[in-house]
Amino acid sequence: MKKFLQRLKSSDGQALAEFAVVFPVQLLITLGIIQYALVLVARDVVNYAAHAAARAELVGEDAHRAAAMICSPITGTSKGARDVRLEPGYGGTAYEKEDQYGESISFPGWSGPLSPVTGPTPDDVVLPGWGPLKKSGLALLKTHTETKVGREEDEDFVEVQILYEYELPIPAVNWVFSSHRIGGHPHLGIVRTARTPKPWANDGDVSTSDTHPPIPDVEPEDNQ
Repeated sequence: MKKFLQRLKSSDGQALAEFAVVFPVQLLITLGIIQYALVLVARDVVNYAAHAAARAELVGEDAHRAAAMICSPITGTSKGARDVRLEPGYGGTAYEKEDQYGESISFPGWSGPLSPVTGPTPDDVVLPGWGPLKKSGLALLKTHTETKVGREEDEDFVEVQILYEYELPIPAVNWVFSSHRIGGHPHLGIVRTARTPKPWANDGDVSTSDTHPPIPDVEPEDNQ
């Protein structure tokens, strides 16, 4: 009986030692999966924000405001100075600063550099009948919009590109996914482009193959 208890204690100690080694690794893997899933959700939100911006441009509204309103639910709380996550020459996932990490910052797929400081936070967008949209002011700061094809141009579509700086919320693993920091907190730059056709394009010219078909009239139903 005494030998059995000694073996049991030895087995318990070995299991505890194995758990102490395996658990941190398993925890990091689990947190990494959660963070990756949140990044995929953020990409879908930013993609929809690009479509909202294109729609706003189509009807003559503020495309930047429309995109920021869509991105406000996934906007974090950090603000301040922008800086790169990785040192020069280490990996290829960090975005580059202009002139070898000089004063301005640029992203792959984005046309122009960003300022190294975010600037003051605008006021939250006020929705009629609702009030201020929470974190929309900070979303205005982290959303960048560029109209590639405007509503006044000759193309039969409008095209808008947005860059959104997504704050990665899961600690310990967020730096793995980050492209840069804002106020010391890891962020990921997500670039998305969307097109929206102009319903009035080629109006009356049925000879062109890309004419948008007219929307048929719907007869109102009689109330009974």
